[in-house]
Amino acid sequence: MKPMRSFARQGWTSAATWTSVLNRFPALRSVLNTLLALRPIDQQEETVMHVTDHRTFRPTLALATLAIVSLGLTACGGGGSPKVSAPTTNASTSTTPSSSSSVAAPTTGATSSGDSTTTDFRPGQCFDDTINWSLTSCTAKHKLEITAVVKTSQYANDPVKRGILRTWTCNNVVAGYVGSPTAAFSRVLGQPMPSLVDPKSSSEIVCVAAVATESDSGYSEIDYSLKNIIKDKGYLPYRVCTSDLPSAVDSPKIVPCSQPHKAETVGGYIIGKPDGKYPGTKAADDLAIAKCAPLADTYLGARRSDVIAASNHTGAPGWQQGITITACFVEATKGTFLKPLKGMGKQPLSKFQ
Repeated sequence: MKPMRSFARQGWTSAATWTSVLNRFPALRSVLNTLLALRPIDQQEETVMHVTDHRTFRPTLALATLAIVSLGLTACGGGGSPKVSAPTTNASTSTTPSSSSSVAAPTTGATSSGDSTTTDFRPGQCFDDTINWSLTSCTAKHKLEITAVVKTSQYANDPVKRGILRTWTCNNVVAGYVGSPTAAFSRVLGQPMPSLVDPKSSSEIVCVAAVATESDSGYSEIDYSLKNIIKDKGYLPYRVCTSDLPSAVDSPKIVPCSQPHKAETVGGYIIGKPDGKYPGTKAADDLAIAKCAPLADTYLGARRSDVIAASNHTGAPGWQQGITITACFVEATKGTFLKPLKGMGKQPLSKFQ
């Protein structure tokens, strides 16, 4: 059987095949790289084995932001999953700098994959890209920012369980770092720093975040800190828009929100733990839409019939890899729209087209 995608929409659920997801979703590839202790995600192409249906894919370098949650694979067959629990020690090493421009240089020198010197990583430090990992000021052009450093050696001798824990941990800290409890999914993506970059990766999990481009073509270069960015600037600049309905198309095309689109994200949540205990499609769908429907109503300012709430989550294989995010959408049941629907209330959709 083909992999499946879990989907929930107000009042009903369905599943649709999604066979090309790894080709489009390097965010998932990053998870697999972590599990397999591979290279940083921007280094030229790696062939990875899809762990749920044992077929080889060669991912592109495009960053598909919708990946983490729209993946929703539900593979046929059993096999079970490793049992992983949340970190046994308290998260976070140090406080985030009050100003991004005040980030100091590492106390013991820079780190590279071939360098034995170590860096004391701290939340709020920024890096130029995922190849060089050179420390830079957050007011200079950069792509990555540390969101948390979790001191834990849990599962240090089990690469698979450690990878699952790393992925879940770094997804879990995004909303808190950007300052919004409903922003676990946006163009701000979380991922663990590759083990090859952090020589202390067996005793700590360094989480970083990046902003995906609106056209879904990679990481954006930014010159500001992501700390409290959604709290301060709002969710709108970081929403994800699609020219297809995520509920109806296997591989919805992500487009800049300045172009006509049929759906846009309104936020997202972490709805599971890193233990591989998937509650089943119906239970996960019910949980996802229970979270997303009120968020959509608040975003729109009213309950409507021509614009509805929808949610996508990762399904059982995603949960087994530590990806337990659900993305929340609003979708136009007919046609497209151009302006953001936030606060539209009872106004006619035509005013936003």
